[in-house]
Amino acid sequence: MQASTEGPVPVAICGAHRLFRDALAAALSAVPEFTVVGAVADPVDLLPLCRLRAPELVLCCADDVPGAALSALAAVRVRCAGARLILIYQELSPDDMAASREAGVDTLIPWSHGLDALLIVLARHHAALRPAGRADGPAPDPPAVLSDREQEVVTLLAAGHPVGRIAELLGVANRVVENHKRRIYQKLAVSSQSHLVARAATLGLIGRHPPVARPSHRPGAVPLVVLHGADDEVRHDVVAALLAAHLPFVVDGPGNPRAELERAHPGPVILVAVDPATTDWMGLTRTGTSMLLVRSTPVSRDETLAALAHGVVGVLAAAQVGTVLVPALYLAAAGHLTLEPVTGAALAAGGVRWGEADGLPELTVRESDILRSIAHGHTVRQTARSLGIAVKTVENTQARLFRKLSARNRAGALATAHALGLLELLDEPPRP
Repeated sequence: MQASTEGPVPVAICGAHRLFRDALAAALSAVPEFTVVGAVADPVDLLPLCRLRAPELVLCCADDVPGAALSALAAVRVRCAGARLILIYQELSPDDMAASREAGVDTLIPWSHGLDALLIVLARHHAALRPAGRADGPAPDPPAVLSDREQEVVTLLAAGHPVGRIAELLGVANRVVENHKRRIYQKLAVSSQSHLVARAATLGLIGRHPPVARPSHRPGAVPLVVLHGADDEVRHDVVAALLAAHLPFVVDGPGNPRAELERAHPGPVILVAVDPATTDWMGLTRTGTSMLLVRSTPVSRDETLAALAHGVVGVLAAAQVGTVLVPALYLAAAGHLTLEPVTGAALAAGGVRWGEADGLPELTVRESDILRSIAHGHTVRQTARSLGIAVKTVENTQARLFRKLSARNRAGALATAHALGLLELLDEPPRP
């Protein structure tokens, strides 16, 4: 597969944890040399994504046992011979190292090196893929690859637009959209629009947002962390996570030139407050500074709402600092909110359901079954048959599901569910 020599380098991401995938995509969105074309959770889905979007860089994050990731990268190497393969690992045995060479992995990066090191490696790959002075023009897309126009159609279909409206938005005839839609169905091996949206969501082809404009920050600049809190074990864990990721930080306190450092730092400034009292949230942040709250005890409903009301952009459990803090920092730098599940449990204990507290819909068991069936591409009658209920029951439950997701149709419901992370909770087969 011939690579383009113009434009940003297309990047595919594979990682089991959505927070990692979102944080990496957010960081790359600030770098104009790269564009994320898809992100998958399961290594099994990496090859189908690469077939459809032809990435030139593939970033795969392996878990404790990297065998599945290496098998997926080996398959990608056969299919996309010119792609650069990067494996992010926690630990590799001698056998894993040999398997990496056999799979054709170009670069191995340990987790401990952090995102800054990864961006440096990516810049080197970009220089190799986009050498200065080369302008041969982009190569045509192979027949099995989604074209840019087909990707646009997928996005509009996922938004629930009918063919006529898509044709109007793209300035083409209805038959052109129908032809695109037919080819998309063939390439994704689906038979309905709802099935298409579910498959596109799995491959990370929908739900991507444009980069957040931050003209005051140098593109790709790492965040400066201002650490606030008592010198205890939790703060030591935070420091260890920051050191492992090579992120700059300063401890907030008397005599520290925090204001001068904030003005001098070229990137975003994020205040990490460890176990502060509720009254500490007010007055801690300054203009242009975001705040993450790290708590070693459950957060009450009132505390969480007060924190969000006073500019907190993340509430993290202290026990999960080692795995969650660094991705949450990059998400905060890109304008995203991070709330760990422990917060939802605390809200529920305080008498408020998780969905009610932050605007996320809470689905019943039956609504989840219906959503799962829609994701499998089933019709209403097929759903009723598989669940052993009446068609009218499916229609009524589906209507309530649409209202909760603010969707007009099945495709729109799937797109919203994907954006909210609800589809990833539906891995089990429907219950009869």
